[in-house]
Amino acid sequence: MDYGEFSESGKEFIIYNVATPTPWINYIYNDEYFSTISNNAGGISYIKNPLHGRITRYRINEVPPDRPGKYIYVKDWDNNEYWSLSWQPVGKYKESYRVIHGFGYTKIESNVKDIKSESLFFVPVSDNREIWRIKLKNESDKIRKLSLYGYVEFALGHGLIDLINQCDDQHFNRVYFDKKLNTLFATKTYWVTQSNGTQQQENKEWDQWAFFTINLPVVQYETLRERFIGNYRNENNPISIETGELSSQDTDYGNAVGVLRIDVDLKPFEEKEIIFSLGVIPKKDFDAKKETIIKYNNPEAVHNAFEEVKNKWEKFINNTHCNTPDKDINIFMNNWIPYQAKVAFDIGRVASFYYWGISRGFGFRDTAQDTIAVTIALPHKAKERILLLSRQMFTDGRVYHHFYDDANGELTKHCDDPVWYILAVTEYIKETGDVSILDEKVSYVDNPEGTVLTHLYSVVNFIKNILTPRFLPVFGRGDWNDTLDYIGGEDGGESVWAAMFYVAMLNRLIELFQYVNIDSKDIESLRDKIKNSIDELCWDGEWYIRAFGNGKKKIGSHENKYGKIFINTQSWSVIADLSNKKRLLKALDSVKKYLDTEYGPKICAPAFREIDPNIGLITRCVAGKKENGAIFCHPVTWLIQAEAIMKRGNVAYDYLKKILPNRIDSDIYTAEPYVFSQYITSNEHSSPGKASHSWQTGTAAWMYRVFYDYILGVRASYNGLIIDPVIPSHWKYFTVERVFRGTRYIIEVVNESGVESGIKEIYLDGKKLESFIIPPVQKEICNVKVIMGK
Repeated sequence: MDYGEFSESGKEFIIYNVATPTPWINYIYNDEYFSTISNNAGGISYIKNPLHGRITRYRINEVPPDRPGKYIYVKDWDNNEYWSLSWQPVGKYKESYRVIHGFGYTKIESNVKDIKSESLFFVPVSDNREIWRIKLKNESDKIRKLSLYGYVEFALGHGLIDLINQCDDQHFNRVYFDKKLNTLFATKTYWVTQSNGTQQQENKEWDQWAFFTINLPVVQYETLRERFIGNYRNENNPISIETGELSSQDTDYGNAVGVLRIDVDLKPFEEKEIIFSLGVIPKKDFDAKKETIIKYNNPEAVHNAFEEVKNKWEKFINNTHCNTPDKDINIFMNNWIPYQAKVAFDIGRVASFYYWGISRGFGFRDTAQDTIAVTIALPHKAKERILLLSRQMFTDGRVYHHFYDDANGELTKHCDDPVWYILAVTEYIKETGDVSILDEKVSYVDNPEGTVLTHLYSVVNFIKNILTPRFLPVFGRGDWNDTLDYIGGEDGGESVWAAMFYVAMLNRLIELFQYVNIDSKDIESLRDKIKNSIDELCWDGEWYIRAFGNGKKKIGSHENKYGKIFINTQSWSVIADLSNKKRLLKALDSVKKYLDTEYGPKICAPAFREIDPNIGLITRCVAGKKENGAIFCHPVTWLIQAEAIMKRGNVAYDYLKKILPNRIDSDIYTAEPYVFSQYITSNEHSSPGKASHSWQTGTAAWMYRVFYDYILGVRASYNGLIIDPVIPSHWKYFTVERVFRGTRYIIEVVNESGVESGIKEIYLDGKKLESFIIPPVQKEICNVKVIMGK
């Protein structure tokens, strides 16, 4: 069944069947205020941090799902009928609704009983609130007497405490209505700031006042959920909507809500604009609340704020652009993949329909990888993140696996975490040429003195200290694959993938040090020892093994019953530039032979079907899901990169097309067809093709960069812009635009020879170049023409 489609420009996804298989969400936010909103107005709102700054509730795995949200009920007094301006929560007249998700905004349109509405939801660029702008039009020939009820359910502070200690936590809720300001205010007089559940009584209050206001006079209001919804009911049929009456009582206990009622009379074909605002004011600034409240009470202010949001996203998206023969790829690569990558960078895996924002903070390796999504358009943001990551590192190179802020993190025994720091730093310098970041002063967790350069040396020391006598990394509690968490028992095992990863990152660091004239001989020696161990110990005949466990037991070998081959050690053998090219090609061929499916290549095969406590959680997972044999989209991007490095454009393109989110029928796929999910269930499960954990995945950042850097082949280096396309042979022509160090390069690629790779000639502003690296040019626009061929 079809549920929606991209707009002609590709910049919006239009949902015309709102009964989607799962909630299809969008993100509306700025640097501090964050909100999700689904096609049926479900979603969460928080300030700065979803654990400590929860404004509204959102119940994961609820029945019905996607509750509660940002709801607007309509009551028609002529017949006492009511509905909602989004299809849910009331759930009537499904065919009357349409939803438009755009960059930083969502519109929900409806036409019910000749009352036409457009509800626009967005967060201004510099104000900690979300705006719900409602346009309501009477399309009948009679006067309509209506009441509108805006509804939110408050959490007010610590998200985990709100979940596990509601019976006590609710005694600290305070909600009141300010008649002069026409605004409802809510806060909590007790606030926990620990990251986990605790009995510690911190004796402090939430530092925010939440507010809910509207630009028309409030007739009645409600502050307590039980009074609004009633007993044995839910958001579908609140008793107060049926009666039409709200208590207009403040509350100092219970499940706090904000409900505002206004009355609207509409003459025939009359339209009115109504503006709700939900937001927060820091308590230290509460005396100036009047100016904050009234700021968006007029349509012109809302219009200007919305244009600012659209312009902000357009500026970000426009830093890269392609026009290829493949329309779907153009839509995703010009719009939704960079958009998703930026959202993942800003949100940090902490809040979605799948992640509740209470069990983890930012991940170190996630954050390091996410920087590659913004180095082109927003290098200053990448630099900020590099400095943030630096502050999560100890002088011995260990880092917080997850962290909430500069004073609160979790140490684990993952062997890969710190090494991603090299990726973030080197990619930033390649993009910007800013080597001064190496001298930037930034502290460690355990030492106030340090620079970015000393942190890079700390990572090298971490690598040295974690190697076994065979020069392979101790697996510890996991590498990139968290579910290989008990290989080798409590502290042992060796990760072959991490060894390849170390080599790849040390190659990057050596390249940087050579560019800035820092001696790298010791690092080269370390790299070569690891590289030689991989060559001597880790080849299995057709592919590279994944790991060694107790007694040097092999994992990811033809000797195993399950998990014979893993995707990562095949792709990263190429990315690490191992020496034996015949092995590299054989490894990639083995992926195609043993892992590929109609939905894309699996993370491993065959899936584990027996629990093995000496391997870990992967063996306890259902076969064909998650890390146990699913199509895990993130490592597929590395496979695509590896195929491009080996100049096999047709295979790279095939893998890319297979995992595009709109390729599988939505009744099978179920997740949003406009953004990547973490994984797709494989043919080793009874329900293949089902996606899960959408939005918050590193897939988007990597696919964005792999596509532009390695398929279109326009990527940054220390000395300039490398031009090296690796494309499907049927592409005869394409164009790509990319901003690099302040200059926009407009590149035309002609492939009349029908090759996958290879450049015959390249011209810069009409002048033939001898090199395929374009030095940085100080001008606004450069035109490049590339002739492919052998």
